[in-house]
Amino acid sequence: MNKTLLAVGTGLLALCIAHAACAQAAATKPAAAGDKTVPPEIDAAFAAWDLDKNGALSLTEFRSGWVALRRAGELQARLRTQFHAVDVNKNDAIDASEYGSLVLVQRAGKSAPPLSTFDTNKDQRLEFDEYVQLVQRMATAERAASPAPAPRK
Repeated sequence: MNKTLLAVGTGLLALCIAHAACAQAAATKPAAAGDKTVPPEIDAAFAAWDLDKNGALSLTEFRSGWVALRRAGELQARLRTQFHAVDVNKNDAIDASEYGSLVLVQRAGKSAPPLSTFDTNKDQRLEFDEYVQLVQRMATAERAASPAPAPRK
């Protein structure tokens, strides 16, 4: 659920920024459900936030969705900062020579997957979206491999 909210939140955040001015100028009345002028990301965000699936957002659902959206934006900003810090040659990609300096790769050591595992477009470097996939997969694998914390007394 949190992963879905994060993904939807990140998409919605990008969409909101890109379409804010256009939407403000064109908004004369609420859009009808299934309106083709409404980007599908908005309907997906609404569906994710509408936890009881009653077709309306309660204040609690709105707050929960808003918090998830803000967290997604903050996470996106942190990931972008980390990405640019590793991209020492400033070519907007992580090359093979930079790949080994990623903290998750260093922690994984010899068991770290090769760069090509995440290089979906096969250009021998990682663009930001590929880097985000790397972080998601490797962080999940790292958490799964670490022992569970002892119960609190």
